[in-house]
Amino acid sequence: MPHLSPMSWILSPITFISLLIMFISITWWQQTYSFPKMNISTTSTQPKWNWN
Repeated sequence: MPHLSPMSWILSPITFISLLIMFISITWWQQTYSFPKMNISTTSTQPKWNWN
């Protein structure tokens, strides 16, 4: 194994953090999967929220 250059010292935490963020976001979207479906149903019917 070669000695670590400064670039790899910067890149390895970035890749680890990005993979961790991807994993957390995927699990969070799976938990709140009913929220986009609720949003679609409210926009298809008469919405209570007046965004515009």
